[in-house]
Amino acid sequence: MKYFKNIFILFIFSFIFLINVNAETGYTTDKTGLSLRDRPSTASRDYVIATIPYGVDFYISNTNAGSGNGCSKGWYYVYYQGNYGYACSGLIKIVGEIDTSYDRPWTSPKKAIIGGAKFISSGYISNGQNTSYLKKFNVSLDAFYAQYTHQYMANLRAPASEANTTFKSLNENNLLGSDYNFIIPVYNNMPEQNYSYNGLYSVDKPTADETDDSFESMISGFPDSYKPYLRYIHKLHNNWSFTPLNTNLDFNEAFINEKYVSSIEISSGYCETNPYTITESGWCIANDDATKFFLDPRNFLTEKYVFMFENLGYSEIITEETVKSVLKDTFMSDISILDNESYSSIFMEAGKVGKVSPLYLASLARQEVGTEGGVTTSGNEFTYEGYTYKGLYNFFNIGASSSETNPALAGLVWANGGKGANNAIYGSNNAITNTDQNNDFIAKLNVKRYGNYIGGYDVGTTIGDIKAKAAGTSVIIKNSDGSIKNDSDLIGTGNIIEISNGNQSYSYIYVMFGDLNGDGEIDAVDLLRMRFHLIGRTTFEGSLRAAADLNIDGEIDAVDLLRMRFHL
Repeated sequence: MKYFKNIFILFIFSFIFLINVNAETGYTTDKTGLSLRDRPSTASRDYVIATIPYGVDFYISNTNAGSGNGCSKGWYYVYYQGNYGYACSGLIKIVGEIDTSYDRPWTSPKKAIIGGAKFISSGYISNGQNTSYLKKFNVSLDAFYAQYTHQYMANLRAPASEANTTFKSLNENNLLGSDYNFIIPVYNNMPEQNYSYNGLYSVDKPTADETDDSFESMISGFPDSYKPYLRYIHKLHNNWSFTPLNTNLDFNEAFINEKYVSSIEISSGYCETNPYTITESGWCIANDDATKFFLDPRNFLTEKYVFMFENLGYSEIITEETVKSVLKDTFMSDISILDNESYSSIFMEAGKVGKVSPLYLASLARQEVGTEGGVTTSGNEFTYEGYTYKGLYNFFNIGASSSETNPALAGLVWANGGKGANNAIYGSNNAITNTDQNNDFIAKLNVKRYGNYIGGYDVGTTIGDIKAKAAGTSVIIKNSDGSIKNDSDLIGTGNIIEISNGNQSYSYIYVMFGDLNGDGEIDAVDLLRMRFHLIGRTTFEGSLRAAADLNIDGEIDAVDLLRMRFHL
């Protein structure tokens, strides 16, 4: 099973989520690149902390970050490859918002597969980590996130396993003759290949001598130690192309950075010894030779395993029949009863929506949930960290952090959108007997669920505005002490919304993320309350605690404080 590094969770929630669930994205129109500065001024080159290349997407946190000082159209505050900084808006084109909710909660297999595809694409495939290898080892200078960070899995063998599944499916469907492009990393100071690891993947790598001039020109950017293997693959498939990815990294430096975020099954016998470090049940930190073996691309330059370097963007080459072959002999070979649709059709749709290979998605799901499925595909009821859930699905184990007491269940909580009750079942303090009617009320109010609370209105929304949204129902909104609010009052954290259609009624507690005193505004008072909480002078409970958890990760920390400062 693949599992996540903690730093992955930090990057996804800290740098994409703001107070709402959308982040604007843009690119520079300057072909010489865009300077990212530590202050909104062009007075000195010393202010430049990075250069964003032409055409590369980056996230925009604030479009009103000052004016003047060498930028006539105003400054934007943006995020690029691990750095926040100021960039001149006159050189930036905004291309739209990125929805970072990924359609959660995932209450059916289809929602989980399509939402998961959006997540994988927006976080990885569309941001420079577009091969199985790069999702495990982020060594690309072209990736959105800094090298060695934001890696999808710790499992060393995952890219090889995914490549094996892909090759098998393509071979069975006579698709190996199609055009494929492979993006293969190259390191500086690569060692002699003398690893002792030869147990689980004893790879036989046939070689060949020089071939035609055009192919030799194609592979001229690779080190000589790569070429014999590439030549042999070329003899088998002369329409396949190979692109070197120059990492500009020293191989040993890369190994040192990857070693302690690289794990392998304890049963493999390749754990680091004296003593070995358990990362989760059945897994350990891999020893030096195993890590180097899987990090070195040359060990996988064969007809089969080269698919770990395949570009995973969407392609019309992949048909539903191909996807069916991957799902054969698994619980996904039939239909999703809940969706009344075949799994193969769902994966095809997910690929188109997410702009990622549906074959890869099917291969990944098969690897993550197995042939028989399990807790992440059953929708069965479970209890985790004090909350009971039901009707949740996660086919890619997204959010299954190895730091959790049960990674699989933690992934389902992530699929729910965070800790707390979900749409299907609620605790004894919030019992619901008619989920369909409850969901109708949620839709009528135009809000979303966040655990035990609801939220989603813009700052400044009045009680009258909410009543107008829920026309046809009776709505009463109260303060936490039970007093009824006037139509001109603002909705704020801790307010109680009671809604009825004459037959049934429900009561909800409202949360406005960042409103820490319940006045319906987000201002310096709230910022001060957040600081007091972090230094221990005050403690948030109930809805105020939920409102202070701006990235909905279950913790209130400096990341939440930083996000509130950015908002202000």
